[in-house]
Amino acid sequence: MADAFTAEIAKSLIGKLGTFAGQEFCLAWGLEADIARLEKRLSAITAVLSDAEQKQSKNDKIRFWLNDLREVLYDAEDVLDEIECETLRRQVVKTTGSTSRKVRRFFSSSNKIAFRLRMGHKIKSIIERLGEISSLESEFHLSEQAIDCSHVSHEETEMNRSFDSFSGVIGRDEDKERIISLLEAPSKVGGAHPLVLPIVGMGGLGKTSLAKSVCDAENVKSHFDLKMEVCVSDDFSLKQVVQKIIKSATGERCADLDEGELDKKLEEILNGNKYLLLLDDVWNEDAQKWLLLKPSLSKGAGGSKIIVTTRSQRVAEIMGTVPAYNLSLLGQEDCLSLFYKCAFKEGQKESNPNLVAIGKEIVAKCKQVPLAVINLGTQLYGKTDEKEWKSVRDSEKWEEEGDGILPALKISYQRLPTHLKRCFLYCSVFPKDYLFRDLLMVQFWMAHGLILQTSNPNEKLEDVGLRYVRELISRCFFQDYEDRIFLAGFKMHDLMHDLASSLAQNEFSIISSQNHQISKTTRHLSVVLDSDSFFHKTLPKFPNNFHQVRSIVFADSIMGPTCKTDFEKCLLEFKHLRSLELTNDSELEDFPERIGALKHLRYLYFRSNAKIKRLPKSIFKLQNLQAMFTGEGLEELPKDVRYMISLRLLDLTTKQKRLQEGGIGCLECLQILFISYCENLENLCEDMQGLKSLRKLIIVRCDSLISLQRSIKCLTTLEELCILNCAKLNLMTIEEEKEGKIQPLSLSLRIVMFDNLPSTIALPEQFLQGSAESLQIFIINKCPNIGEMPECIGNLKKLQNLEISDCPSLSNRCRRGTGEDWPKIKHIPKIKNDGDDSGGETSDQVQAELHQI
Repeated sequence: MADAFTAEIAKSLIGKLGTFAGQEFCLAWGLEADIARLEKRLSAITAVLSDAEQKQSKNDKIRFWLNDLREVLYDAEDVLDEIECETLRRQVVKTTGSTSRKVRRFFSSSNKIAFRLRMGHKIKSIIERLGEISSLESEFHLSEQAIDCSHVSHEETEMNRSFDSFSGVIGRDEDKERIISLLEAPSKVGGAHPLVLPIVGMGGLGKTSLAKSVCDAENVKSHFDLKMEVCVSDDFSLKQVVQKIIKSATGERCADLDEGELDKKLEEILNGNKYLLLLDDVWNEDAQKWLLLKPSLSKGAGGSKIIVTTRSQRVAEIMGTVPAYNLSLLGQEDCLSLFYKCAFKEGQKESNPNLVAIGKEIVAKCKQVPLAVINLGTQLYGKTDEKEWKSVRDSEKWEEEGDGILPALKISYQRLPTHLKRCFLYCSVFPKDYLFRDLLMVQFWMAHGLILQTSNPNEKLEDVGLRYVRELISRCFFQDYEDRIFLAGFKMHDLMHDLASSLAQNEFSIISSQNHQISKTTRHLSVVLDSDSFFHKTLPKFPNNFHQVRSIVFADSIMGPTCKTDFEKCLLEFKHLRSLELTNDSELEDFPERIGALKHLRYLYFRSNAKIKRLPKSIFKLQNLQAMFTGEGLEELPKDVRYMISLRLLDLTTKQKRLQEGGIGCLECLQILFISYCENLENLCEDMQGLKSLRKLIIVRCDSLISLQRSIKCLTTLEELCILNCAKLNLMTIEEEKEGKIQPLSLSLRIVMFDNLPSTIALPEQFLQGSAESLQIFIINKCPNIGEMPECIGNLKKLQNLEISDCPSLSNRCRRGTGEDWPKIKHIPKIKNDGDDSGGETSDQVQAELHQI
């Protein structure tokens, strides 16, 4: 793993040092000489890293050398972050009024000379340690090589070539029909209820894809009232499994219910319904756990059936009520067809016979495992250099033990660009079957410095990060990709997760009921056991192993911190924490004051917590914070949020009637703003024009919202606007209230969605006209009182996609060919008007995605 982490940290540091050396802060304090010396020493070492990476697999001394170097680089990152934190802190004091004693006291000013001496001493120590490491280079005979500072190219990847484009498609038709016939067969009188059909096979055969395609078949769905899908994965916790089944059936999380309440709720859901349940990736071989779950599942109507996918014959014996369906290896000819489909562009196969021959040899090494075939095929997609194909065929990884899967996945990983390797490995901190959201994933990567600015100064880090996501999807490192206009979702195959975990084992630790260990090299923690066990069993055992931890995730469906005192003790240990994620419910009603000391924190997620009512004043000392997701219980977002000057994404839920001026409106770096489930909110803040960088604004279920302040028209950088389920909102209040005062606007909107706005009687013409040169997608749904399409729609020459649904009057006027407003919109290439099936995204899907952030 040292290859990805050490090289990328070094490149990141060199880039950071280059910007630091000339900063006024460093010049004023005399740190520029220290920074320059550190940069020089680091550059010298980085020049031999590429050679060291290639030799480490055959030389343990080089591997240990890289590990030691990585530890020093992490310490160097911490020092630079401290300097950056102090810079931001002083910027806040300066911009809010340096004469204010209250502000100076709140941000606890530090002595400039003392800080300079302390940083100088730390930098000197790092330079000396790098010197010691550098002195060992001669022993290894490492040669200097050019440093690759490139990142993902600007060429768009072909998103239709993700894992799901190929899995479960080729060579499994017969398997699918056989399983469907088993499900369609009538239940025998006196037979087992519910019927449980296990699908058994080794990892990577496509069990999950096959099972899902069976469940989605129309002739199967018509047999059942209710369909549910649950990934069980490694840890078969009865409570978690029931929670997941309920969530699949209803969308409810039910994190606050005990086991008895969960069982009762599940019985209510299943009672009288003939259901089909997919329990995917089951590992539990404890028959007692299944026997505890089975009574609740027996409450469904007769004919209910369960599909279980597993690698274990023992699991099939415990759970199955009919003989297991054993999934075989994919036929060799089917494997070749699958590989060629993944690897060649249309027409490319016929003109490259040599590549076809090499591909046949590669497929033979995959040992008829579809996942291996798909993964390597996508790595070679569009490549016509025979050397690249031969490097895959002749890789030394094939000599390692394995069934064709692990060597193939390692080869795929090896072929990733260095920066994508590190991003991929960081995903292992999240549990298996975790549903990633692209915007959140990007913010998480940004928090850890994994996304670097390209040579294009106008390109935002968020755009670079989304390109990273697309690249990993196109290379099949992610799967189950669900593309949405505002928020995309995806998962990792469990074998991909295993790969990432094995490669990142020295950096990442999962604290579970089976594992309470944490090493001194651990920098990322995933807690998948109850909080009491973590706070009272794990923390005390390893008190000195937490100072270096940079991220902690309390996994979904696990009760988070319940005691404020315990949580405060926890925060005391994590001095260099970059991200804190509470993806679960907890009993905490507020954060401890100690959170304000986490000056390195960049990512804070507690959206699933409904009990946190207020934020401590100290939280606004987090000048490095880039993304914050608040919970549904928050009563108020104080004006002090303006001190969070690095905030780029804010997901806000609040009980306020009005957002205070001088708060959110002062966040000049804010790129993305979600305002959701604010049931009392009547107005936004008047000073929204202060959001000089805002590109995405999404407002969901603000039932009391009456109007959008006129200052929204000053958001000249806004590219995406989505307003859903705001019952009282009248969009016309965006316009000037008095005739004759409508002024031309200059906006940048590319995507606009208005959904379920019954009080809106007309579309904001001036607002749309202002985006005449940029608007590409326009969706109007459930706005029954909008009577006609505004004249300006004809001027939107770049509009490519118009969707109108559940708007009776507007739909009639826009009817293809005959509607009164058809001449206004006929220039638009793609139109979906209620019954028209020409495409487009349903707003219900978008809303579901936003609700599950």
